[in-house]
Amino acid sequence: MIPARVVVDEREKASGVPDELTKLNVRVYFSRLPVADYVLNPEIAIERKSVTDLVSSVYDSRLFDQAARISAAYAKPFLLVEGDSKEVGSLARNLKSYYGAIANVSIAYGLRVLYTANPKETALAISELLVHARAKPLSRMPSEVPRKAKSTPLQQVYLVSSLPGVGRRLAERLLSKYGTPRRVMSLTPGELAMTGGIGWKRAEKVKEVLDSKYSRYVESSPQSRLEG
Repeated sequence: MIPARVVVDEREKASGVPDELTKLNVRVYFSRLPVADYVLNPEIAIERKSVTDLVSSVYDSRLFDQAARISAAYAKPFLLVEGDSKEVGSLARNLKSYYGAIANVSIAYGLRVLYTANPKETALAISELLVHARAKPLSRMPSEVPRKAKSTPLQQVYLVSSLPGVGRRLAERLLSKYGTPRRVMSLTPGELAMTGGIGWKRAEKVKEVLDSKYSRYVESSPQSRLEG
């Protein structure tokens, strides 16, 4: 098996992370990188910061410049924060402005934020990013409760949770209050809305699904959706 490879900025040599990566069978290549500290592939790059450096970079604006440059160069940029996050409270001049800055770079530049405790954890995080670099989202979300669950209570929860806007927790709450799925299905919108977390809009949608006459659903093809 070919070892995973990562390009590391020369200035990261003393951090201990490259040594830990080598122990994880990751092949490390050093280079003077103009952007980022670790480049995993043409799409993924990581800017590593200690907690102290991160807080400092918020107030001297380096963080915003680095976020802009790494997001311009890579489709999936990461900010990896290494150290004890509890130190932020004593280092930041103002926690609101600090977290505002993190929120800004995360949203404005699509920066994904990872937290690790030490170089060993940082190397492990990078190693796993390399493993999952080509991961794709699920084509559909798995059901909260297995369709073929043999337990009657689980089947009841699954049945009620299939109603629009009703997840597992709400389903359990409704069943606890009204006893059976049949009783839940027979509730008026007003009765449904009396259950915390449902409200009138959701209750009306449930009523619409339960009372509307069925008409055969035909899924359009991807091509017809594109042409439409």
